[in-house]
Amino acid sequence: MTSRFSLQPVMDLAREGADAATVRLGQAMQRAMDADKQLKTLLDYREEYQARFMSTVTTGIHSGAWHNFHLFMAKLDAGIDSARAQADAAREAAKRAQVHWQEQQRKLKAYGVLSERHDREQHALVAKREQRETDEHAANSFTRNSTANRLR
Repeated sequence: MTSRFSLQPVMDLAREGADAATVRLGQAMQRAMDADKQLKTLLDYREEYQARFMSTVTTGIHSGAWHNFHLFMAKLDAGIDSARAQADAAREAAKRAQVHWQEQQRKLKAYGVLSERHDREQHALVAKREQRETDEHAANSFTRNSTANRLR
């Protein structure tokens, strides 16, 4: 009879940890992509708004509109800075999640190697036992046949 892999409960925990790390990595990557998309949207809007304003400046503009433009651009730049910081933080979180995922995968692989080694050892023990039983059976059969032939 083969013995159970003694580290199976630990390997199951490692598999659960790897699965959870995979989910967390996916979520972190999605957050990073969303933050990058939001930053790009703000940057594109800033560029477009500035281009539209500059085209209206060529036809002339009063000082109040000029002042409002600068105030709006300052608020938009502050929003862009905030979005950039959020995108940077989200990318860093995704990198940390990837490192954690890689660690979990290495741990799971290590337990997998130990499990495979255990399985090979168990198969070798079974094969050895079966060979021994076959040899004993052959020896007993030979002994019975030899005894029967001598009695004849």
